[in-house]
Amino acid sequence: MGGNVWQWCADWYRPDAYAPRAQPGTVTRNPQGPPDSFDPAEAGAAKRVLRGGLYLCTDQYCARYLVGSRGTSEISSGTSNLGFRLVRSVSP
Repeated sequence: MGGNVWQWCADWYRPDAYAPRAQPGTVTRNPQGPPDSFDPAEAGAAKRVLRGGLYLCTDQYCARYLVGSRGTSEISSGTSNLGFRLVRSVSP
């Protein structure tokens, strides 16, 4: 799935979202995103997390864009390089 499109996530974006979980020797499984959005560069814009990368990248430009890469975008934006991932949950 990596390198196809940036994938919208349900989590709101905050640059400090992972700081409380970054304790040595701890593991957080399926961390939940913050309750609201805040980007110091655009304080009034509601933003969600983007993951992955996109098909427009080259090795020189997007070497860091892996499946786990984390980006951000304003919620009303839309371009040809934004998509979403469908997830199916199966109960045991």
